[in-house]
Amino acid sequence: MTQLLYGDRIGKTTILQVGCNAVIFDDARERVLLTQRADNGKWCLPGGRMETGESASEAGVREAWEETSLEVEAFVR
Repeated sequence: MTQLLYGDRIGKTTILQVGCNAVIFDDARERVLLTQRADNGKWCLPGGRMETGESASEAGVREAWEETSLEVEAFVR
């Protein structure tokens, strides 16, 4: 069902950006890799902003490399 919203809009005064995260399992698929943020010390999945023309899987692989130096492959069902 579609719902129309009226009034102030998100993105009216700024550019909207799409984010992407990578979920990286160990070989046994029992643990997930987390990274610790430098700005607030909290733990999170590796990820960031998708670039123009990039697919979600490409962004996940790139962000994993940028944040962990791990070469990973995207598994898409």
